[in-house]
Amino acid sequence: MIASNSTRPSGASSSVKFKHFDQMYNCHFVGNADQKDLSLSESSYQSDLESTVATLWSLGDTYTKENKMKCLYQSSSDYWKYCFCLDGNITQFRGFKKLFGVSTDTSLIDPEKPFFTLGSFENANKKDYTNFNLVSNYDGPIYLEQTIGGGDICDKTGKQRLSTIRYRCDETYPGAKLLSVREIKTCRYEVQVYLPEICSSPLFKSRPSKQEQVLCEAEYTAASSNPEILDIKSVNLIPLGYSVYLGLDETNPERPNVLITNKRVPNINSSEIIHELLGDAAKAFANLISKSLIFHPDQTEPGRYVSGRDSFTYTTSIFGVGGVHLFDMMILQDESGKIVAQLISDGTPPKNFIEFNGVEV
Repeated sequence: MIASNSTRPSGASSSVKFKHFDQMYNCHFVGNADQKDLSLSESSYQSDLESTVATLWSLGDTYTKENKMKCLYQSSSDYWKYCFCLDGNITQFRGFKKLFGVSTDTSLIDPEKPFFTLGSFENANKKDYTNFNLVSNYDGPIYLEQTIGGGDICDKTGKQRLSTIRYRCDETYPGAKLLSVREIKTCRYEVQVYLPEICSSPLFKSRPSKQEQVLCEAEYTAASSNPEILDIKSVNLIPLGYSVYLGLDETNPERPNVLITNKRVPNINSSEIIHELLGDAAKAFANLISKSLIFHPDQTEPGRYVSGRDSFTYTTSIFGVGGVHLFDMMILQDESGKIVAQLISDGTPPKNFIEFNGVEV
């Protein structure tokens, strides 16, 4: 992963720290990187970033002059639809206006039906480049990331809704496209957008060898001196494979389900251990779904189970041998059935399903 807007390294062994999705990362410059090349690369990166952001902010006016829609719409979900306006708001809404003939109206949202603002560009500082990060994962695409606030107040958190936008260029489309919107936490959204006008930027091309000289690891908080202990006898254990069990409290249906691993965990602050347990959880959860062992969140009658065709966000805790709380995680399944597990460390108590097929649970 590449961190943008970081402190210039003072030597080949220097390091930087940055925050991404509430997770702190430590990045170390290693190897025999030439310091002059690193400095030139950083200077080039900043120039490319500023140029790309300037192009991004100009697109609202550009689309208007070319008589294109200033807003992009995505309506794959039967329930919620989404609108991304280049110089306005990101909106979640229920229905379109009924229009006759051809219209280039930038707002097709029916105000008579429920709608929520998920974030707003209207008060954004267009000279603030620190709100942009170039992110490159080892097994995924390079994308430019921006986080914006200004959304409607969330009735569950009492805070403004917040959106993180990922501008992606790994695939091509005939024109600008709102690829997806999903709720990754309560009232926190991930928006993926394709804008061809910014994809010619050098930011999305292969970077100099600096990228190969940067190693980043998540910074994990040490376990509390008084860790939470789960009474294993209080839950019904269902084996899921990969040394993972699902823990159900059948006497208290309001209690969230948990995961238990029977692996020995010598050091929970080890990133390798964390990644291994997250991988185990993702594979175990895939087994859980394939065996129809988890109910649809809005239907507890037999026959209504979660399947590989559903998309969802699910939060839970994982406990180790002896019932010691290890960490909390978020498990996500997309429309194609792919499941991933991610560490969460914002202190929000897991409650299992928080989003299902585009609908907040």
